[in-house]
Amino acid sequence: MAALRVCILFVGYILLVYIILPSFGGSQEEEEGDEKKKESCTYFDPHRFPEPQHGLVNCSWYAPKACCKRTEVTSVFSNMYPLFGASEDCMNRMNYLMCYFCSPEQYRWYNGKVHVCEEYCIDVYDKCRLASFEGVAIGSAYGNSTAFCNAQNFEVIEGTHNCFEFDPLPFAGVSRLIAPLSVCLCLLTSAADILL
Repeated sequence: MAALRVCILFVGYILLVYIILPSFGGSQEEEEGDEKKKESCTYFDPHRFPEPQHGLVNCSWYAPKACCKRTEVTSVFSNMYPLFGASEDCMNRMNYLMCYFCSPEQYRWYNGKVHVCEEYCIDVYDKCRLASFEGVAIGSAYGNSTAFCNAQNFEVIEGTHNCFEFDPLPFAGVSRLIAPLSVCLCLLTSAADILL
């Protein structure tokens, strides 16, 4: 009788460990795969994932975990036009905006278009509206922040959920030395056109 009880307990244990529990919560490998899939670099390819990238000159804050490669950053920034009369605040926000394709969090806010938080779009426009591109001030060329961001092929999203927003940390205590070269704005060609 004791042997039968041990046998039943053993079969119950096997059922629990190998059949019931795995189907209950999924395996750890499946969860890790789902998490990795969730964090893919959706701007480029669902099979590209963030990884360390050294030499990201204009987007260095993403170097520890980037979706872009050094050559892609170089290509984008070399095809942009100078933005004259830009303040340091404008340059920082514009630089950050143009590095969106390096963000390891793009799976949250890229779905065919970059979804930019409305507050960030307003901030960029306010800080840069007096800066000029080919002799025309941004504030004159675009009536408001939404028009400016839409012209860059960005979709403006209300709130701060699932949209690209400015992080001032990469620019804390940093001063630009070469103003005309340090900020560029591509009003005619977006980063998407250059990279894709």
